[in-house]
Amino acid sequence: MIEQTKTTEQLTKEISMLRRENKELSAQLAFHRKVFQEVNQAIGAADKLVNTNEVVTKVVKENQLLKSQMKIFKLTGREKEVLKLIVNGHTSKEIADELGISKLTVDTHRKHIQQKLGVSKQVDLLKLAMQSGIA
Repeated sequence: MIEQTKTTEQLTKEISMLRRENKELSAQLAFHRKVFQEVNQAIGAADKLVNTNEVVTKVVKENQLLKSQMKIFKLTGREKEVLKLIVNGHTSKEIADELGISKLTVDTHRKHIQQKLGVSKQVDLLKLAMQSGIA
């Protein structure tokens, strides 16, 4: 068995080297802690933004609903009846038969509904009716 003994000088050098390594590792650890904290702060901020975006989206949808409902409020009772039947896919002839009025009167109601709601296309009329909850 070979016994190895280190001199005081060798041990002093090793201790110095270990202390330098320890300082370097401590510095790296401090750096990683700082990065970790910054990442956590960024994640927290992102979570708040997501929640804010959800709230904004909800408010925008509620606003659209209210706008649509306000437009529908301008319609007469008969125009609302006609609109509901339009939304349910009835033709002017079917609406006329169901309400006991002429097809020409139904077409006039359609025209007035579109004017009051500010839409020119059938698809926009349906979209607005669905947004307002009438459909």
